[in-house]
Amino acid sequence: MSVVMHAVSASYDGVKALDGIDATFESGLVTALVGGDGAGKSTLLKILAGRLACDSGSIDGLPSKAHIGYQPADGGVWDNLSVIDNMRFVARVYGLDSACARERIPQLVERAGLSAVLGRAAGNLSGGMRRKLGFIMAAVHSPDLLLLDEPTTGVDPPSREELWSLIGTEAMRGSTVVISTTYVDESERAGGLYLLNRGRVLAHGRAATISSGIPGRLYQAPFRQVSVLPEGDGLHNWRRADTAFVWSSGIGSDDAAPQGFTRCDADMENASIILLLRDEDAHGGSAVAEMPGSARRQPPQVPLPPQTPSTHAVAKVVEVDHVVKRFGKFTALDGVSLDVRPGEIVGLIGGNGAGKTTLMRILLGLEMATKGSVKLFGGAPGHDARRRVGYVPQGLGLYPALSALENLRFSAQVFRSEIDDHTLSFARECGPRPVSSLPWGTRRLLAYLVAEQHDPDLFVLDEPTSGMDPVARMRLWKEIHRKADSGAGALVTTHYMAEAAQCDRCVILSQGVMLANGTVDEIIGRHRSLVVRASRWQEVFACLRTAGLPVSFEGRALRVADGREAEVRTLLDSAGERYEIEHVPASLEDMLAILPRRNASHA
Repeated sequence: MSVVMHAVSASYDGVKALDGIDATFESGLVTALVGGDGAGKSTLLKILAGRLACDSGSIDGLPSKAHIGYQPADGGVWDNLSVIDNMRFVARVYGLDSACARERIPQLVERAGLSAVLGRAAGNLSGGMRRKLGFIMAAVHSPDLLLLDEPTTGVDPPSREELWSLIGTEAMRGSTVVISTTYVDESERAGGLYLLNRGRVLAHGRAATISSGIPGRLYQAPFRQVSVLPEGDGLHNWRRADTAFVWSSGIGSDDAAPQGFTRCDADMENASIILLLRDEDAHGGSAVAEMPGSARRQPPQVPLPPQTPSTHAVAKVVEVDHVVKRFGKFTALDGVSLDVRPGEIVGLIGGNGAGKTTLMRILLGLEMATKGSVKLFGGAPGHDARRRVGYVPQGLGLYPALSALENLRFSAQVFRSEIDDHTLSFARECGPRPVSSLPWGTRRLLAYLVAEQHDPDLFVLDEPTSGMDPVARMRLWKEIHRKADSGAGALVTTHYMAEAAQCDRCVILSQGVMLANGTVDEIIGRHRSLVVRASRWQEVFACLRTAGLPVSFEGRALRVADGREAEVRTLLDSAGERYEIEHVPASLEDMLAILPRRNASHA
């Protein structure tokens, strides 16, 4: 049965979190809620879970609480309990009888790849493992309605693939699955999506339908060939790597394409940006957060201070040559080589345990390489070199008890730098409250501004846009590109594959080994994948997954990374399934499954 919301509204202390939401969630299908801080995603899920009452409106088809599974944004696990004790406890809470629990728990634990860590405390698991544990805890009682609040935010790409396989399995079983996410590329996997902002629905449907129906006109041009990006009434511009985009809303602008630009279609990332920008134009900004007990605040936008060319020109700001790092018998890095040149943005991609954090710590002089050499600005990564680095760790590196302004002033004193007027205005708009109470997206912007205020020649950014909505992400990347254009280098880790297109080059690490180094197009090369469509897609999914193929879930279609058509046909024909197969270019997500398999086969 579908779950249908009719004109649902909800408020926190008189401030609307949801404003007349109409939505339908179908059984056997994954529906994505897309939006940033304050969009209303968590509120909507809490209402469906029965954890929050709506002010007005109605919901049809909602099962009883005993048949609802809910994973909150924090993962929903008890850190001091072991994996198996977490599972047993939640099974008892849901009233699962002992016979069902003995059958269901081992199945889920095995699918999640947690069999080897059953006795480990949940607090000692990696981020990806914790998220998978939270998911199977929500799914242990085979719920009719499964609600997942940002289950993949901050999770590395391989773990995200595993989570989506788990999610697909529950949808295959017939569960109605609703997942919230800030990752636009994930929404394209869902059978349907709702783009939310400030508690309202901006668009809904399939990703392709939304992308093809954007308002206004979108233009593109090679960034290096455009001397000026058009601005003005009804015009917005942004950049993705070497491509500049201009969106004309049709208000206060003529019908002619800007000079040097050509008309283009929108993908879902650009469509989301356009729809959010249109909403900002109409309502004067986007919400920062939804926080019970406090009113919403309009967020400051990313400040754009004047840029000055770097005064520390070197051929390479980073040089890593065949670096090996061992911790006892464990090899964290095994012969890794890479470089970053001034003005270049290099993306560092890999799962948990790939060696990304270890490599960053070596670059910053916090660890010593066992073998190989590392140079920062042509010399050893010492104290003087670190003063020329702007670093944003994944934990942001802010002092949570201090206000935004106090964090900026402290950093300025350490680096003996001045706070420019734009950044000062941003901090004052954040108010006097501690940064721990600020919305996540605002904290990320603040962490970047703290890192860049001393005008560094190298940025080392660990997941700088995690949790941001598409417009906030676009604006931050616009600023990172401005810094690169002025001569600064950047080394950026990201779990968001669509963001890899912002980088000049990408380096893929797996278990301490470098698997690829090049542009996204160079890494993908001629690799192709298969898209399989079938009316009995659940059975097809189970068949391909059982055979050990790297199959992922996209609505009611399935994607086999680097799949061999003959092998897939043999499997499905023997299972008596009816299907269609389409060859498509491989994606970067596909390459994260393909490259480790190929590396293992050549070892």
